[in-house]
Amino acid sequence: MTFTQLRTFLAVVQLGSVRAAAERLVVSQPAVSGAVASLERELGVDLIERDGRGLRVTAAGQSFAAAAKAGLDLLDHAVRVAKSVEDPPRGTVRIAAIATAAEQVLLPLLAAFRREQPGAGVTVSVGNRTSVWDALRDLDADLVLAGRPPSSLAAEVLGRARNTLVVVSDPLRPKPRSRRDAVAGLAEATWLLREEGSGTREATDGLLAQLGIDPPQMILGSNGAVEQAVVAGFGVALISLDAVAARLASGALVRVECPHTPIDRPWHLVASSNVALSPTAALAARSILEAADGFTPTAQGRRLLADRPGARG
Repeated sequence: MTFTQLRTFLAVVQLGSVRAAAERLVVSQPAVSGAVASLERELGVDLIERDGRGLRVTAAGQSFAAAAKAGLDLLDHAVRVAKSVEDPPRGTVRIAAIATAAEQVLLPLLAAFRREQPGAGVTVSVGNRTSVWDALRDLDADLVLAGRPPSSLAAEVLGRARNTLVVVSDPLRPKPRSRRDAVAGLAEATWLLREEGSGTREATDGLLAQLGIDPPQMILGSNGAVEQAVVAGFGVALISLDAVAARLASGALVRVECPHTPIDRPWHLVASSNVALSPTAALAARSILEAADGFTPTAQGRRLLADRPGARG
């Protein structure tokens, strides 16, 4: 059994076809089929079965795929850690962040880290709440910057930073005369939302439920698109105050009176509790936690700051 065979099988499971797996791996389809067949012979079970013109992963194949992926994820992590231990300032840290956090919080902090550690590699992946937590679970990210981690995730919160959500509109929207008028107006307004899986979308859905309204909605694929649509007068949106601070200051947007707002949803800097941070990832985490006007370390974050070369006891 080889790593190539395992990765080939996992590609077939993920993509659902031998052809798609071959295209991703840049090999021939017979090479993919041969790798899977070799695994099946060695294991003595069928991993994949023909299903009409396609294929179906057997129950044994699904169980084996889950265990194989977990094992390969740990191996990949071990390789990164080993390289990082050899020369931490020249290792690589991988960070996953939701879009607003990446744009408004993470990038300025990473600029400071790169000045401190110019030889370190940094990879940032931007996604919605679901994808960034999946990345941490699968060890595809060393650190995550997002909202509160799911309770089911083996995660360790290192620090928190302020994030306030407010409702905004273009300045031509009429101001309500009372709380009752405010809710009635919000029920008639078009609400501009992110896609399912977004943390801001979850907060907006919760706010609408609290208000007891079911207004017209428009779904947009990014925070920038939501902001631009509000400026253009398409409707109202619940959005991070940091993201729209400049437009509020210029008068291009105004805050809307809305019960149950503002909403406090702090950013969380999170690591996996299943594996130790690589030395390079620890350098990045310390840099982020020590930034002025940035994150407030948790107990775990304070331990990380204390557990470093040259730290005073």
